[in-house]
Amino acid sequence: MRVVFDTNLLVSYLLSHRPPIATLIEVHLAQEDFVLLTALPLLVELERVLGYPKLQRYYTQDEKQRFLALVSALSKVVDVPEAIPAISRDPDDDWVIACGVVGKANFIVSGDNDLVELVNVGEMKIVTPAQFLNILNP
Repeated sequence: MRVVFDTNLLVSYLLSHRPPIATLIEVHLAQEDFVLLTALPLLVELERVLGYPKLQRYYTQDEKQRFLALVSALSKVVDVPEAIPAISRDPDDDWVIACGVVGKANFIVSGDNDLVELVNVGEMKIVTPAQFLNILNP
């Protein structure tokens, strides 16, 4: 199974380490129950978001850099084209979709309503972390 996590989930994990995203990463990703996909634009967005002053009080720069390295190391990085179609209301979400399409993902996991409301793109389902956890733990 191939999966893309939206940036908001990764940020949430770094800040809180709470379920369901913690369970998805610490249990299911660690057990290789799925392949995590990402792309350079998503890694750049993650680094940009983690640079927001309002978030930086929750982690050190060293923790931020280790987390970025960990996400990159645990993910299969796919190449997305420079020009991608607009599908979502938020252009940043289109990079998540493009990563999923190029990487032949089965699921995009997101807490972003702009993405979740799409339900699917082609055969790729867009689900919340709780829904994905239920898929992995029927």
